[in-house]
Amino acid sequence: MTSPPEAADHPDYRFTLANERTLLAWLRTGLALVAGGVAVATYAPDLGVRWGSAAVALGLVLAGLGTALAGYRRWRANEEAITAGRPLPASWLLPAVTASVAAVIVVVAVLVGVEVL
Repeated sequence: MTSPPEAADHPDYRFTLANERTLLAWLRTGLALVAGGVAVATYAPDLGVRWGSAAVALGLVLAGLGTALAGYRRWRANEEAITAGRPLPASWLLPAVTASVAAVIVVVAVLVGVEVL
């Protein structure tokens, strides 16, 4: 009967690779928000009020930048926890991105309402 293999001094690579895939998903989300901001600035120049399109576009671009940077920060914290064998830290990223997108939707709804009226 063979003895069980000894524990490695590094974590399972699957956890690191899953963490990388999650980072890439956050980066794609950030890029999509930036692309949405560019699209609003390009295709909806008069959104309700003169400055409406610029405000929505800027909000989307800043939300995209924040999402990408926070995704990297989360990846780094998760990587450190995986390496040290600690539980993963709690994340505020998903509620923050959700709130940002909801705020942009409310602003767009108000601007569209102003344009219609």
